[in-house]
Amino acid sequence: MGKDKAWLELGGRAMIQYVIAALLPVTTRVAIIANSPEYDRLGLPVFADARPGIGPLEGIRTALCNALTSPVVLVGCDLPFVTSELFKLLLSIPGNYHATVPVGADGKLEPLCAVYFPEALPVVTDLIARGQRKISLLFDRVPTRLVSFGELRHLAGSELFFENINTPEDYAGASETLRLNHSRNRTMGPPRQY
Repeated sequence: MGKDKAWLELGGRAMIQYVIAALLPVTTRVAIIANSPEYDRLGLPVFADARPGIGPLEGIRTALCNALTSPVVLVGCDLPFVTSELFKLLLSIPGNYHATVPVGADGKLEPLCAVYFPEALPVVTDLIARGQRKISLLFDRVPTRLVSFGELRHLAGSELFFENINTPEDYAGASETLRLNHSRNRTMGPPRQY
């Protein structure tokens, strides 16, 4: 994208603000994992990766190391269409799992929109120490509940939950989707909260 995606504006709000708004109703504390002091302006705790450049596994490690409560909901800043209802569903999955990971309509795992428990931390740390970077290796080593798209399809907006913004084309598409949703909601009732 040529710039930090978190600050891209959609409908007059930074993309990261949509993610924060979806998390606030379902969590006791929201924190940011970022390696830039720019995130301080959000007024939330900011934690930097201890080892920048590792990738998403280091993000999971950082989140689990700094969590005050369990479990941890980890969400990428480039998923502006996630909702509180999605997170409520993921948090309500029963069982003794160390990770709860949704699967998109395309059959791909969504590890950066998932729930992690502190019990996963030793394995995450071990994978990083061994030079491993693939998150899927974590799910091979800890009890993981994959949540099929069929289990969350009934939630409003589910078709957009995992539409992440990686390219200028993705950004243009998300802007158009948001515009269409607002236009539709003006004629059908109160605006949908993201």
